[in-house]
Amino acid sequence: MDLRQLKYFVRIVELESITAAAETLHIAQPSLSQHVANLEKELETPLLVRGPGGVRATEAGKLLYRHAKVMLRQAEEAKSAIKHGRDTPSGHVKVGLPTSTSRILALPLIEAVASRYPEVVLEVVEGSSSDLATAVSMHRLDLSVAMDARPQPARMTVTPLLTEELFLVGPPLGLDAVTLRQMSTMPLVLPSFPNSIRVLAARAFAEEDLSLRLVVETSAVSVLLTLVREGKGWTVLPSSALVGPEARSENIVATRIASPEFRRRVSVCMSVSTEKSVACTHVHQALIDVAAGLVADGRWTGVQWQGERPLPGRQPNRPLTRP
Repeated sequence: MDLRQLKYFVRIVELESITAAAETLHIAQPSLSQHVANLEKELETPLLVRGPGGVRATEAGKLLYRHAKVMLRQAEEAKSAIKHGRDTPSGHVKVGLPTSTSRILALPLIEAVASRYPEVVLEVVEGSSSDLATAVSMHRLDLSVAMDARPQPARMTVTPLLTEELFLVGPPLGLDAVTLRQMSTMPLVLPSFPNSIRVLAARAFAEEDLSLRLVVETSAVSVLLTLVREGKGWTVLPSSALVGPEARSENIVATRIASPEFRRRVSVCMSVSTEKSVACTHVHQALIDVAAGLVADGRWTGVQWQGERPLPGRQPNRPLTRP
């Protein structure tokens, strides 16, 4: 078993296809299949289950995948440390951001990492919060921001960042706050399941025995804002999503929702396979620092800081404010 074989195996597991892996690795498919066969022979156990839809890792294959990710990263960082004469953050770090959060966090995070750690290549992946947390727990992402995530000691750690308020977004209502009963009469365009906003909204309305007037569902924030701007209905979003050209309209106003259910806990999830990675731990801290800076200078509003370290120049917990 060598690092090249492990690299090949990891790529197959992540793409769930020997053919696709062979194409991205620029290696002939029969040769790649032989590498897998050699691994299975050496470890005396099947690592992949082959089927018409592709391949999946067996339980032994999943275990090897987790260890292979750690070994490949350590080898990469060892080369960098020898090159620089010290442990220097370097290599590839894959970070997941929910679609709404990425609108406010992605660019500052990319700029911070590029400035602090020029040897790190940052890959930012957008997706639903639940999918991102699952990807971290399965070691397919190194880090992610996720909503209402729970720690999984054997798979990932969860570091609280802040509590975020959700608002009814649409044409102005002339109200300080809108009730769920009032919202039940309004046409709504909402994110699709399993988006955390949709889950919260469905739960809140069900507890009040109210129905949603759902007219459109999509998890693309830009599409939600375009629909709202064009008068197709109201949506529910955090203030962090109200950036960019789609949010600049007199039809896009954030109104507080008079329900404690419309809050979500924002945390940073980190795969246990990356806890000892120099690059990942530094990016993890950079993400926290960037989020704290956005809250402290008032760019990320409608939130209450929950991080371990107080905000610079502020009280540890900042009151919820309107965007």
